[in-house]
Amino acid sequence: MFEIELKAHVQNRQTVITQIERFAHFLGAVHKSDTYYQHGDGKKCRIRKEVPFTAPELTTPPDVKAAPSFYFTYKKKELRADEAGVATEVNDEKECTLSDCAPIESYLRDNGFSVALTKEKSVLGWQYERVHIELCTVPPLGDFLELETFAEADDEATTENAKQQLTAVLKKAGLREADIENRYYSELLRKAQGENYV
Repeated sequence: MFEIELKAHVQNRQTVITQIERFAHFLGAVHKSDTYYQHGDGKKCRIRKEVPFTAPELTTPPDVKAAPSFYFTYKKKELRADEAGVATEVNDEKECTLSDCAPIESYLRDNGFSVALTKEKSVLGWQYERVHIELCTVPPLGDFLELETFAEADDEATTENAKQQLTAVLKKAGLREADIENRYYSELLRKAQGENYV
């Protein structure tokens, strides 16, 4: 299964929330703590901890008391730009849930992996048709709208069709194609913090 996504800068968070609430189903709010590991031979992976929270910005936020969740993820990532230079991210993603991340962290350290990047992200999530919507706050970068859908193949026609779906939802949320960010978060964090992130 291939994950096809794009992200865009959000200037007015509350306006975007109001727009999305008109057409999408709210799924929940979660804080994601990501630790990215890299091996000397270039292999990369991620361990994520998710902690649900109650979102006060919503009109009727559900009360959340769920326990944290842990995930191990391996991705093959690719950015594909169209003729206008707008990039869509196409990922071959493999993921599994963990009951505890400590054993995997120990295994990675003992086998030559080191921490390459950490990222915090507070997320409000919605679903609209086949598109998953996340309004994310990523310190120190600000707010972003992430849109993703899934496809069985990553050929050009499938990717273009998915991009059109995502762009339509982006506009429905009140944003423009000009708001789309073509760079990975790692690049943005490297620029913002002046560190040698990969």
